[in-house]
Amino acid sequence: MRMKKIICHAAAAAMIFSCAPAAIPTAYAAQGREAVTDTSEDIGFVGNLFCIADSQNADHAELQWSTTLSAKSYTLYRSENGKSGFEPVYEGNGASWQDNSMEMGKEYFYQLAVHTEKGDKYSEVRSLKPCETSGSLDVYDNQHGSNLVYETSGTKVGDKYYSYSLKSHAGQNDIYLAERVSTDGVHFGQERTVADSSQNPDLASCKIESVHIEYAEKTGQIVVWAHWEKPSGYSDGKALVITGTPGGNFKVHHVYNPLDIQVRDMAVFFDDDGTGYLIAAANKSGQGANATIYIFKMNEDYSGVTEVVKKLHEDQYREFPNMIKKDGYYFLFTSQAAGWYPSSGAYTVTKDLYGEWSGLRSIGNSSTFSSQSGWIVNMQDENYLMHAYRWLKGAGTSGTTLCPLYFDNGFAFYDYCPTFRYSTKTGELYPVQEGELLSQDKPASSSIASNSGESPSKAFDGSYQTGFKAIDKSKKWPFYLQVDLESVCELSNIQTSWFIYKGSEAYYTYTVEGSLDGQHWEKLLDRTNKNDETITKTYGFNSDMLSGKARYVRLNVQNATLQNNPNNNWYTPNVFEVKVFGKKVGDAETPSPAVHYDFENVSGGKVPDISGNGNDMTLSGSASAVNDGANGNVLNFDGNADTYGQLPDGILDGCREYTISMDAVSQSEGDFFTFAQGQDKEKYVFFKVAKDHFRFQTTTDTWRGETGLRYDLDGTVWHNYTLSVSGAVARLYVDGELVSETSDLTTGPADMGSKQNCLIGKSYYPEDVMFTGKIDNLQIYKCALTDKEVKAISGGSDAEKAVKGDVNGDGAVNSADLVMLQKYLHGTGTLTVPENGDLIKDGTLDVFDIIEMRKLLIK
Repeated sequence: MRMKKIICHAAAAAMIFSCAPAAIPTAYAAQGREAVTDTSEDIGFVGNLFCIADSQNADHAELQWSTTLSAKSYTLYRSENGKSGFEPVYEGNGASWQDNSMEMGKEYFYQLAVHTEKGDKYSEVRSLKPCETSGSLDVYDNQHGSNLVYETSGTKVGDKYYSYSLKSHAGQNDIYLAERVSTDGVHFGQERTVADSSQNPDLASCKIESVHIEYAEKTGQIVVWAHWEKPSGYSDGKALVITGTPGGNFKVHHVYNPLDIQVRDMAVFFDDDGTGYLIAAANKSGQGANATIYIFKMNEDYSGVTEVVKKLHEDQYREFPNMIKKDGYYFLFTSQAAGWYPSSGAYTVTKDLYGEWSGLRSIGNSSTFSSQSGWIVNMQDENYLMHAYRWLKGAGTSGTTLCPLYFDNGFAFYDYCPTFRYSTKTGELYPVQEGELLSQDKPASSSIASNSGESPSKAFDGSYQTGFKAIDKSKKWPFYLQVDLESVCELSNIQTSWFIYKGSEAYYTYTVEGSLDGQHWEKLLDRTNKNDETITKTYGFNSDMLSGKARYVRLNVQNATLQNNPNNNWYTPNVFEVKVFGKKVGDAETPSPAVHYDFENVSGGKVPDISGNGNDMTLSGSASAVNDGANGNVLNFDGNADTYGQLPDGILDGCREYTISMDAVSQSEGDFFTFAQGQDKEKYVFFKVAKDHFRFQTTTDTWRGETGLRYDLDGTVWHNYTLSVSGAVARLYVDGELVSETSDLTTGPADMGSKQNCLIGKSYYPEDVMFTGKIDNLQIYKCALTDKEVKAISGGSDAEKAVKGDVNGDGAVNSADLVMLQKYLHGTGTLTVPENGDLIKDGTLDVFDIIEMRKLLIK
């Protein structure tokens, strides 16, 4: 539809809306959709409350999900009524979402829809109620390190507490088991040696790792299993086994290879019936160390093993196994074997230890947040923590990463938080973030090209399993990733999940910049000092505190330094997820165009620039303003030689971000340019509006190096075309609607030198024909406009510019509009823009408009 410049339509002004609140039919009184009761066991869906750092209230929620279904996308619904009133609050391809609009005193209900080729499947409903956290809770700091606080320690047996540890005497390589006893669990007496080399000479000279000391309620004994090796090397892979009675006698049973199998990283698990199992990263002779995970069944007193129950992940080299039983499921967590470097965590699950297990399921990010997946902390069966180890760390940073761990339907979840509040006595656990998550699903771009499935938006989509990755042939260091928060925000934290490769792990050097307008940038963070071990010893994940206000945030990545080859960075730029936290403090300033022409006052071959910047256009040949009826004056091109318009040189010099918007109608075919910006046929940006398509390309190597997009449509009728470009990302809007997008641009005006010219209707190729058609309302911006901003400039009357359903006037239709319309119909609220709510165009606001709005929201 042609976007007219008329400010007001009499028809729109005369539209009559029902002023009295309309009655809601009884069948619809609950509002929204009902909860779906036919739920799928193939979906895991969890929710937890969290706090913002400066608040005692746990009044924000993180929802996480996973599925074995072939999901196309997800829709998350929220309600304040657990049976009905469910409205969509999120739709996308991510794996998590944060609810930052909760109110104290209310309870919220959530249900996830998984959209598949075979139809929609639904999770069970989850509920969360914001609460005030106790000021007496302890705080764990993942940024700088701390220890979990317990009221007591040791194992309580009868009225005494017993503490055990495997130790070495000073200056020796021996190992002995020490026991200490307490009556209050706080003050312990002198240690007693209960097992040493006098019972087994193999303890006289050795080293011990992966120590597990457990109390077996079935036998009333302490059970010790540990990985034993000679003082140097790791070739033996033996298990040290000790059992004994607290306060009594202990016995060293074995230093051996269970069932002639080498075992190293290990865990002990007692099932509900007391049956014991040894889980170990193991291998038979001739295999590589830790090739396969073995589950062994123990004998009755846990002093040995009797059989192999299961072999898992054969030849996948997983290590650090730990198992927990939750809601009838056995969860086995392991990490990728990577020496002392961080590695990816994963888990596998079953309901029958002897039966079929799931495949490995990813959890967390690719580096377990710069750590190695470890053991599980059970907090009174109320909450759980993944206790991961940071073997490499800089001074002043944490040696462990503790992540709140959640379970549902055989799925497990954990995510990073800088700190959390907890009580080991009550099991209370509240993650703490430094602010609200601002960046998820916001407009993103990069300086280098990528394919659509690995575009910059994938680094801001709420999933650690997707990410931005440059096209290999276009890879370039340094590069940047950028996100438009679409509001002015006070920044507090940025969390970056990087690509790392096993055996060639790398640390990254980078800076973070912020901007209010996309043109003027301020450095907010500098992580480039290679003499700083907090930089050089952090692999796979960074969590950095920020300070400053910005609308745009840019992550400038200088380099990746590989630990095994520091002078050869062969990585292709690849970032899995970037999360920017803070709080919104103001609306973004409306961008102003660098040039704007409406062709109403053309005189003497000059078109005045109504932006006020003095960039008048010069017309050549027969290019002229003509009257186009209701559209007013437009610029006409008849296709004759040298008929074109020329803007002043240098308008887009140095720009990596720009937007070009114009109304156009075309009668052109063949090779021609409608808009051209650049130097010559070697270096240029152009787009053409043809009779049957729109085409945009940019290059610094003639037609051979062009990258861009094409969109087919009827160009012989008026449309508004707006091309928004940010780095390697271009988005085409037609009549205000996004219709095409690419992330594979390799060049832009910033690569084309200075004093670039800008032509309308003329190509840089002399053999091309001139443009035949009309244009109007031409605007050029030195920034990439967002969806909302494009809608605002796409022209037309108030009625034509209106966003359907946008009753609160914020330029978009979302759940807030639905709530406002519902309150209006109930007689408890008003509408900012009531005419936007008449979705079925019958002049009355009623329940049928509610139904239409719901359809808009779930598209």
